[in-house]
Amino acid sequence: MKLIGVLGGTNWPSTILPYRLLNEEVESRLGERHSARIVLYSIDYHHIRSAYSADWSVIPSLLRREIDTLMRFAPDCWMIANNTLHKIYDQLAPGLPAAPPMFHAIMLVRAHLLESRTHKALLLGTRFTMEDGYYADPLVAAGIEVVIPQEEDRIRIGAIQTRLANGEMDAAFTSYFAQLIEAHAAQGCEAVILGCTELPLAITTASSVLPLVDPLVLQCRACVDFALR
Repeated sequence: MKLIGVLGGTNWPSTILPYRLLNEEVESRLGERHSARIVLYSIDYHHIRSAYSADWSVIPSLLRREIDTLMRFAPDCWMIANNTLHKIYDQLAPGLPAAPPMFHAIMLVRAHLLESRTHKALLLGTRFTMEDGYYADPLVAAGIEVVIPQEEDRIRIGAIQTRLANGEMDAAFTSYFAQLIEAHAAQGCEAVILGCTELPLAITTASSVLPLVDPLVLQCRACVDFALR
């Protein structure tokens, strides 16, 4: 089994998820007592997060330093357990070695939506992810209509995401998202993209009337596919 690298630490509640998902995926394929070979590098996200509003230009060098640290552990493939950092990764990618392969959340979401013939999807995430275009643009270019919530909802989602990132959970979060998704289903949305690693903590298949597209799940499956090849 090949070694899977995970760049995490952007907050601890969601960093736990890929570790669990990777091990569950391996165990489901190989049987009980099997587990994934993982190197999980948990970064101190404070410096990068602080630069989002202060000086965006320094973020690529900060992320490159963290990627270089992960690469010292020589993973055979890797993933970033954070959606926003994919925007920065795309800026760095031309200067990074082609190997080991990195399983890109947005590219995997695009492939999944095309394969499932989804024409219209609701994108949920941080306000930045919903509003910036770095996530939606590659999907739109592939012919997929991407819908984002109204501004009032985007503000509320951002507030919930912050609380989830701090380890808080409230049944009201799940209820709110269930109603939001149902309203967008009535407007023709066929799937929901969970474009923030905290959202699966509050949105589940049991609470959603639409299929959920979880980039983290897609990344973990792709990593395990590669690791077991």
